[in-house]
Amino acid sequence: MRPQSDPGAEPDVLVLTTLGAPRAATRLRRGRVRPLAGPPEATPLPLTRVTLIRPRPFDDDAAAAAWLRRVGTDRELRSSLAREAAVQVNRLLHAHRTAAGDPCVADIDPARAAAVRFGYGSGDEVADGRWHAAFELADADRAKLFRRDYEALRPQERVAAVLGGRESVAPHEELIVRARGDFDAGRMATAALGLGAAFRALRASGGADAGAAGAAAGAEDAVLAGRHPDEEALATALRAAETEIRRRARD
Repeated sequence: MRPQSDPGAEPDVLVLTTLGAPRAATRLRRGRVRPLAGPPEATPLPLTRVTLIRPRPFDDDAAAAAWLRRVGTDRELRSSLAREAAVQVNRLLHAHRTAAGDPCVADIDPARAAAVRFGYGSGDEVADGRWHAAFELADADRAKLFRRDYEALRPQERVAAVLGGRESVAPHEELIVRARGDFDAGRMATAALGLGAAFRALRASGGADAGAAGAAAGAEDAVLAGRHPDEEALATALRAAETEIRRRARD
């Protein structure tokens, strides 16, 4: 990968490889049941390795090594590269989700990956998941890849309250969370439509910031008119909606 894009360069390449955990021979055949003599053993699961390759040659080995050192010391650059990779993969997953009509196909989040690595190498090396030089993020650094505008307040307490019937999830909450996911994945039109619906639900449940609601409505109207929404206005409205969630959680 390179830190900057070259408009005249070859397009990025995604390579997906399934690792380990072949299908167990002891799995049940269709139409048959089998009593359990005791607690079942954990079934090994496959791991998917996703490699984003940016085919941009470095001037020499020294330039490549210098770039890798910069990635290792620049948190913002690491976050930018990880976000770029996530957008590319989630675009693929979005196409599969809609083509297959399967709403359970979820976007990925690099912060929840088993490992995140940055490196460089020859074409044959990187296509096979190898490299000339690379490093892997520590768990703590991987968890901090993205700084989100909205973080749930006391999430475990809230989940327990919802499951116990003491609280419920309001429609606007789900819509705002989904809009954030669409925005981060680069699906601006879907984010605008979802956020517009979220602000209508917010108004119905006790009011919302008028300026942010207007910006969200403008972005939604642009999409319905076949235009691209204003991303900066959409981001501002989304942050305002997330702030409203935090405010209501504190009340």
